[in-house]
Amino acid sequence: MKKLLFGLFAYFAFFPAVFAQEELPTQIQTYFENYQKETPPEKAYLHFDKHTYTLGEDVWFSAYVVAGSVQIPSPLSQTLYVDLFDGDGLLLEQKIVRIENGRGKGDFQLPAFGKPGTYRIKAYTSWMRNFGEDYFFNQKLNVIDGQGGSFLPQLKFIEISSTEGKVTYRAELQAIDESGNPLSSKKIGLKAFGGNEEILNQELVLNQDGQVSFSFSIPEKAYPSQHVVLGFFENENYEVTQKIRLPYSLSLADIQFMPESGNWLIGKNSTIAFRGVEPDGTPLTFTGQIEGVENSTFESNFAGLGKITLMPNQADYEAQIQNELGQSITLPLPKALSKGLTMQVVNNPETSYLTAFVQGTEENQDLLLVSQTRGIINYMIQGGLTNGVWGVRIPKENLLMGINQITVLDGKGIPLLERLVYINQEPELSLELSKSGTLGSRDLIKLSIQSQVDGQPAAGSYSLSVVDADQQKDESEASGTIFSSLLLDSDLKGNVHSPGYYFQNQSEETQEALDLVMLTHGWTRFQWDQVTSNQLPKIDYFIERGINIEGQITDAEDTRKGLSGGKVSAVVGEGIEIISSEYGPNGRFILRDLEYQDSVNVTITAEDNRLKNFVDVEVIQPEPVFKGTEGSYQSEIVWPEALAATYQERTLMQRMNEDPDILDLDEVTVEGQTIEAEEEEIRKIYGAGDVTLDPEKIPGSVGFTNVFQLIQGRVSGVSVYIAGTDVSVNIRGIGSLGGSGTQPLFLLDNTPVDANTLLQVSPRDVANVDVFKDPARSAIFGAQGANGVIAVYTKSGAGVSPSVGGTLVSNYGGYSIPKEFYTPKYDEKTPENAIDDKRATIYWNPLLEIGENGEIDLEYYNSDVAKRQLLIIEGMDAEGRLGRLVRVLE
Repeated sequence: MKKLLFGLFAYFAFFPAVFAQEELPTQIQTYFENYQKETPPEKAYLHFDKHTYTLGEDVWFSAYVVAGSVQIPSPLSQTLYVDLFDGDGLLLEQKIVRIENGRGKGDFQLPAFGKPGTYRIKAYTSWMRNFGEDYFFNQKLNVIDGQGGSFLPQLKFIEISSTEGKVTYRAELQAIDESGNPLSSKKIGLKAFGGNEEILNQELVLNQDGQVSFSFSIPEKAYPSQHVVLGFFENENYEVTQKIRLPYSLSLADIQFMPESGNWLIGKNSTIAFRGVEPDGTPLTFTGQIEGVENSTFESNFAGLGKITLMPNQADYEAQIQNELGQSITLPLPKALSKGLTMQVVNNPETSYLTAFVQGTEENQDLLLVSQTRGIINYMIQGGLTNGVWGVRIPKENLLMGINQITVLDGKGIPLLERLVYINQEPELSLELSKSGTLGSRDLIKLSIQSQVDGQPAAGSYSLSVVDADQQKDESEASGTIFSSLLLDSDLKGNVHSPGYYFQNQSEETQEALDLVMLTHGWTRFQWDQVTSNQLPKIDYFIERGINIEGQITDAEDTRKGLSGGKVSAVVGEGIEIISSEYGPNGRFILRDLEYQDSVNVTITAEDNRLKNFVDVEVIQPEPVFKGTEGSYQSEIVWPEALAATYQERTLMQRMNEDPDILDLDEVTVEGQTIEAEEEEIRKIYGAGDVTLDPEKIPGSVGFTNVFQLIQGRVSGVSVYIAGTDVSVNIRGIGSLGGSGTQPLFLLDNTPVDANTLLQVSPRDVANVDVFKDPARSAIFGAQGANGVIAVYTKSGAGVSPSVGGTLVSNYGGYSIPKEFYTPKYDEKTPENAIDDKRATIYWNPLLEIGENGEIDLEYYNSDVAKRQLLIIEGMDAEGRLGRLVRVLE
């Protein structure tokens, strides 16, 4: 922990000695000392092999967890939670990643029959939950259906208008297939959703050119997300759908005007920044003009940000705003003050200091300026206005790279002015790369990587991704980098659009765009009233250094005296780990810091001081932090042609080389039976289905809220659509008899029910789900089974294995076992090497450790088709210095 605190005390050396005797500076100093010692924050970052995937593909990630204001590899948490959500916000899976020295690795396998869309990944530690979800790592991934090229719609909105609580859209739709052929005279289903609520359902008919112009209306509401679902029947039994984000009415947008430092004064030159965001967080591009002011036109940039400069001569101003779709509104600006203070900050890259100009209408001499970066105070000075001005120079040599907060407080510690400034420095950790070998088919590529600090060799921990540059472009600008994540958006509340853009170069244009982010986003790690009262963040969640098992012990015979307290012990697996603890009269216990991988049986034994082993033991299964999140939708269908073209070959190679523990749901083999399995077969009076799903073997099912989520995206040829209480299930290849509709037969414990009844069944009470797809198998159900059958079987006795004699055997999840990235070796001929190699990710190393000599050599084989390779290295050293290198190898 000494490293976490070093920077704090080092920077206090710059303060004038007089502050040591003054109350307010001492209060501030005390708070930040305690902040570093007691509640050092953690951050997480994941480096992915790429950011666009096809369904069924592996998502590889390398995890970084840093701690403290100087952001060194975390010595605190050793458990990282990584959650995967689909495009509609449904939690698909959670990985529990083992972190050692701030580093870890993991992977997800995307569902082969899932839904394409904008998937989301969140990463966090238990300790991070004390500081708010806004600071969790959050990343979007684009997932396409590699076989979904039969329907590629392009939806263009021409105009939006609103009246009497309705928003009307005028739009044009063109639909083609992956070869560019129009879907002539085809019918297209159109549904609109606001959040999970269906708000529109109509049918469109394309002309000979695959086009149609149409209009529709929906309620004018600020839904958390809104999108349209376009459906096209590839054949009479199978519908291909695409989801496209629906823009909002301008009246629903959040457009704010923010004077620099919080105030602007009549008669003083002022900078007014502005930001436009739609209800789903998407930046709004717009133009405008200040009414009654000449030469006051303005426009937002790609991130919905901008600024104007003017000298107000009155208190009230209004701005006329127009968007790209013909709507306009008038908004008031914040009142310009006749009395008060304002501040402008100049960050000239050519100077060695920041300049803060404080201006005001009164000669206020009781002011305190505080400058801090991530809780490390780098400058503090007391002063006041002279002739209405107070100028302060802050040496840049004192400042850490990242967001610097400058605050002016009055004598009571009340903040009067505040400004964020980004301090951009050249990375101290530099990386160099040399290559030998050509990029011919299956050629051996050799790399040498050097890591340096100030020209000297330096050790560090990195991750390395090499992808086919024609299948996967560099998406760092939109997705972000290790720099943008740890130094920018993790310290700001709200979303930073295209965070990697601000780190692409040091040009004037880029720096001006970055300063707009500083002017329009607030720092919220702490509030100044908390600082002056020494009120540290409330701690509800503790640092996890292993797997924690919580449980409850109760009196088995419900005696009058009850529990006295006693000992509880746990044996993990076949003696992987043995741990003991104690519990009190309330019977609650927690077994901390266990270290084991995957789900294993944990035998828990309790002995009470009074009741001995006449007690019951129950394990409390942890609830997921997120059972879902808001859906995320793109404004247009993205179809990476080169990536989709290699889908079949990449899928075949993956199936031949993937881990043997992964089951193909289309070919499930039962190798043995337990008594429980035999009893389960007896319950299934219609026999087993073509596919059987076991909820306990579906990662993340603990977060599911209904049975249909167990099926969604996991069974070939079965599509499931859920919208609130409405469920639609279609089994591909099953015929439809007259009068039977298209929905399959639903069974609950062998009894026919409707879909709404199954919606009421908790996934935790489900033993398994059988899906009958083959007409021969479903023939036993007669005409009712003509569209297939979904059979749900619940657990006997609520699915709980009771404890006996104070002993409970329970299955409890441990750390996820990361798969090893498959790298073929073409130095000899093998059956595995006979298949086509069209890998998109050619090489992946999540834990690339460079020693004290500052150099490492590695090698890998090229694919059959890659002519160019995109290489990205990211990482850090033990002092928290960051490094990144991007190269295109040709």
